[in-house]
Amino acid sequence: MLNNESPAQNHARALFDLMVIGLAVAGLTIIHYTNYHYSVDYHILLQFAYYLPVIYAAMRFGPAGGILSSFVITLLFIPLMTHFQEALTPAAKYTQWVEVGLINVIGWLTGFLTEEERKAKRKYLLALTVQKELVEKLKREGQERERLEGEIRQTERITALGHMSAGLAHEIRNPLGIMKVSIQMLAQEKCDDGVVSEYCRVLLEECERLNRLLSEFLSFARPKELMPERIELGKLLAEGVSLIQPALLQNQIKLEQVPSQADLQEVDVDPDKLKQVILNILLNAIDAQGQGGVIRLKGIQQDGFAGFAVSDEGPGIPPEAMPYIYDPFFTTKERGTGLGLSVVHRIIDLHGGKISIMNGSERGVQVKILLPLV
Repeated sequence: MLNNESPAQNHARALFDLMVIGLAVAGLTIIHYTNYHYSVDYHILLQFAYYLPVIYAAMRFGPAGGILSSFVITLLFIPLMTHFQEALTPAAKYTQWVEVGLINVIGWLTGFLTEEERKAKRKYLLALTVQKELVEKLKREGQERERLEGEIRQTERITALGHMSAGLAHEIRNPLGIMKVSIQMLAQEKCDDGVVSEYCRVLLEECERLNRLLSEFLSFARPKELMPERIELGKLLAEGVSLIQPALLQNQIKLEQVPSQADLQEVDVDPDKLKQVILNILLNAIDAQGQGGVIRLKGIQQDGFAGFAVSDEGPGIPPEAMPYIYDPFFTTKERGTGLGLSVVHRIIDLHGGKISIMNGSERGVQVKILLPLV
């Protein structure tokens, strides 16, 4: 019988049913033998009552229950039936033996049909389970296909933009260098003029900002060839954290690094590129957080991958902006270039890793970076 009961409950129920069947058979037999002086018709009528425990035994325990119960009833009833043989007509004698045979046939047939019904039900439940698993598998494959299509579109956009930006960056860098040298010379000549010196300082700062933008541009457009090394993840994170300490102190932010078994895992990565990834992620967290608070850094493991997760306490990313966070030049910052996450995404992709960014349950953003284990 298919149910959701525990084995102990099934065992207790089986014992109870056996007792009920045994008591029913025993009760009917006692009535027969203690009232043998009644007319034959009375006993023939009472004989039909044996069908009830036989059918119940067959439905409860299958063919074995039906056959065994009918066989026991036959053994118990034959002595009394033999006792009445002299008082029966030939037709009544044959009817008695046919009744005994029917009890046995019905016991077996009911048990057989019950067992077939249970098998059909088991097959149906198995087919239903397989169908649910297939639906879940198709759903997962659909989600994976959407993710891959998104990555392909992202790669196509980055490739097209990369070809254009590489030439453009080189064309801008040359005149920018000339402008910077000219401003420096002007500042030296007019060092006594406070107004000119202030203008020159502002111009130099903007030149430096443009130069940084061009450097990110070139890094995004033409990433250098990877030079992988085998290194412990914990060591890589420690080196990245040491570089970010001045920014943390300046913004009075505490970095809470949670020890993890993932720190001991080894990965084949380009250390310089991964430090760039760690710096980008932590700097984004610092920018989002502003002054004060805690940024959490923790090593993580998942299905042949090891990496780290960074969580901040900032305002989070607007839901409408989430689909575009890896797009080049898309930014929600006033002075952002929109290339940081694009560069991070490309570096992680070149390493065969994974990146995921999601808003926290209450506030802030969590960034997960996963890299293939050695």
